[in-house]
Amino acid sequence: MKRMKKWLLAALVVGVSAGSIGRVGHAATTDPQGFINQLKSPVTSVANQYKLYPSVMMAQAALESAWGTSELTTQANNYFGIKGSYNGQSVAMKTAEYNSNGQLYYTTANFRKYPSAKASMTDNAQLLRNGTVYNPKIYSGTWRENAATYSAAANSLTGIYATSPTYGTSLISIIKQYSLDTLLDGSGDGSSVDSGSSSTTKPTVTYATAKYYGATGNQTARLSSKHTHYVLYNHVKNTRANITKTSWNKLNDYTGQQVYLDMRAVKTDPKSKKKTTWYRVRFSSKKTAKKYWLYTGGLTFPTVKYTSGTAKVRINSGMKGSYYDHVYNSPYLAKAKGSLSKLTAKTYTADNQAIRNQDGYKTTWYRIKVGNKKYWIASTEAAASPQYDYVVYTAASGKKKLASKYSKYHVYNHIKNTHFDQKTLKWPSGSKKGTKVTVNLKGTKTAYKTTWYRIQFNGNKTRYWVDARALQ
Repeated sequence: MKRMKKWLLAALVVGVSAGSIGRVGHAATTDPQGFINQLKSPVTSVANQYKLYPSVMMAQAALESAWGTSELTTQANNYFGIKGSYNGQSVAMKTAEYNSNGQLYYTTANFRKYPSAKASMTDNAQLLRNGTVYNPKIYSGTWRENAATYSAAANSLTGIYATSPTYGTSLISIIKQYSLDTLLDGSGDGSSVDSGSSSTTKPTVTYATAKYYGATGNQTARLSSKHTHYVLYNHVKNTRANITKTSWNKLNDYTGQQVYLDMRAVKTDPKSKKKTTWYRVRFSSKKTAKKYWLYTGGLTFPTVKYTSGTAKVRINSGMKGSYYDHVYNSPYLAKAKGSLSKLTAKTYTADNQAIRNQDGYKTTWYRIKVGNKKYWIASTEAAASPQYDYVVYTAASGKKKLASKYSKYHVYNHIKNTHFDQKTLKWPSGSKKGTKVTVNLKGTKTAYKTTWYRIQFNGNKTRYWVDARALQ
């Protein structure tokens, strides 16, 4: 059964006159104060049990039930318009709902029938606490540990609990008009929030902290297949008060859609110290487009494979472009640190290589040392060219022996200074003068007129490159 509820308009079900008795024995009223007095006990009891705001629950009940006069409330004690059945009990009602385009339409649906007002309150509280099957935390914005004020909790329901774009605003208006925060939020657990009254005390709220990293240019990512499992915020979630949400229903989003990024944030939870990554996104390349914060799980980035190594890199400083603190368009995002024209040294030493694969197109990047700092530069269009020794390879076979001074030379996975991921290896245990090895390839460095052999030891699958002078 789908638990995600559409907001019932107050006038969409047939009301009854004040004082009439519904079929389940609940007295409806058009007197707001009487409604509040009647439901104060179950609302405060249930809301405090589930660590929600009683003021928000009371406002919801008032708005959804038209102050207890809706036919759904008088016939079924259903104060929140929750669909389905409760312990097998339900009633069929005509309801008005909004589609994804914001258009109003009418349909008939089954709604839960409760034995009491408290059962309705409890069921709604459990929905807010437990969420839906596909997203257990979808209503976590209403939890008191996440919402610093009742208004933040109320606004978190807009576009998620209800399709009405003014749902949160309507709840806040009811709370303020009837001072529900002063009346209800200070009861039960002794806390009180979001009230201008001097008789109440605000609890201390500890927000998460976030470290922000700016980005250069129009760097991009794509919406992941699970992007609708996450929420769009105007700030990184839980880092300040009164953060608002935007429903995906307001956007023409789709999986794989390209979005533009201009900032990354690493958030630290104040209790668990867990770190999560967030991005500020917009749905247009225009810098003036509206910006939203989205958790990293809602995005798919180009893949980047990093390899440590060493190489001398020549920079074409005559080209236009920049060097960066990270690989451009990687999940870290990148910020320009200077112009290529400033890199005037003959060569720079690189200690890391990155292969970025973006939509099937691969580019190579090198991390070079400039002074005492390190920066990333692209190898595209010869902006950065690694300088390797030229080698002519020829076939070779047969046996050779380790020379008497073989240990003066190192063995490598590639001929020295010919590959970025070159590594110095160790001579196999048991190596000594006269040990026989199999030769399977020969390399000649023409500039230095040195010869190298690729060798294998008996019973060892590893292939080693070694200077010919280590052999006899």
